[in-house]
Amino acid sequence: MRNLKKLLKKIPKTIELKGGKLFIIDQRLLPSRLKIIQLKNCDEAAVAIKKMKIRGAEAIGAAAAGGIFLTVRNYSGNSLMIMKKNIQQAVKKIKQTRPTAVNLFWAINQLLEKIKAKNVVNFKQEILRRYQDFLYSEVEDNLLIGEAGNRIIKNGARILTHCNAGSLSSIWFGTGLAPIFSAHLAGKKIKVLINETRPWLQGARLTAWEMWRAGIDHQVNIDSAAGYLMKQKEIDLVLVGADRIAANGDTANKIGTYTMAVLARENKIPFYVAADSSTIDFETTNSQKINIEERSSSEIIDDFRLRGKKISHRQVKAFNPVFDVTPAKYITRIITEHGVFKPNQLKLLKKKNN
Repeated sequence: MRNLKKLLKKIPKTIELKGGKLFIIDQRLLPSRLKIIQLKNCDEAAVAIKKMKIRGAEAIGAAAAGGIFLTVRNYSGNSLMIMKKNIQQAVKKIKQTRPTAVNLFWAINQLLEKIKAKNVVNFKQEILRRYQDFLYSEVEDNLLIGEAGNRIIKNGARILTHCNAGSLSSIWFGTGLAPIFSAHLAGKKIKVLINETRPWLQGARLTAWEMWRAGIDHQVNIDSAAGYLMKQKEIDLVLVGADRIAANGDTANKIGTYTMAVLARENKIPFYVAADSSTIDFETTNSQKINIEERSSSEIIDDFRLRGKKISHRQVKAFNPVFDVTPAKYITRIITEHGVFKPNQLKLLKKKNN
């Protein structure tokens, strides 16, 4: 517990509720600047999600639920019916921000499902209690993911990561990086090889920042070096997070994850996905039903390293999908707060969640 508290000082919570006010880390400024900002209403929560001030499956779920919480908290009237209309409008706005990560929709449902309240005061009290419980339980689940995943990490392991599935992708501790934090806290000597993860560089900016703050040995690779590193026997396992897992185990994650999985299979390297069970969408049977978000071409044509100058000609077309899907056959195991499972065993988790 003492080591966990030390880690929390080094890596603060991504989203936190204090005195009824909601705060997040503005991830766009990292690693140069650690800035914590307040979200005052649903509109600000929606903008934070859409503009990538906060990102990562669990984190945007928490921010989405936070937007609904703020809508309820800010209502000053006495009409339960009017407040519920405000909530409906807020839900619609939040759900339009990012379509792929199932946690966004799941978190809102968790907050609002089957609320029984006779008046506005009771409704506000229940929403506050639920949101506090939600944030607490997410962290507890992440710690359990870390504990389960630590068992598959051997002393001396060299671990390849893609994107950021650490504390910054959740409330705290993370999913894909949770086993790494746990292994480090257990005293294991490990090395983390971090794909830079274009175009937002979540690996180079965020995962590397978390590893540095935690004191974990690490290096950043250009994305296209992963196959070379595997062939040179420089990687022992691949560990990634997830934004949505279909019932059959097909997994949507940051674009490039599928490439890493195929390369890992070719080089006989185990490929693990770590995610909270809330990321498993049992209503989505397979990858064909996962909606893949695409973002503006400017994110890959306007390179910040060139101070606003374009890296290609102005008329060029660009393809900028945020995610891809890794078929279940390429995934060795899926690590959750309930333990470690083969992709075809996810139905066991459905029973647990029920």
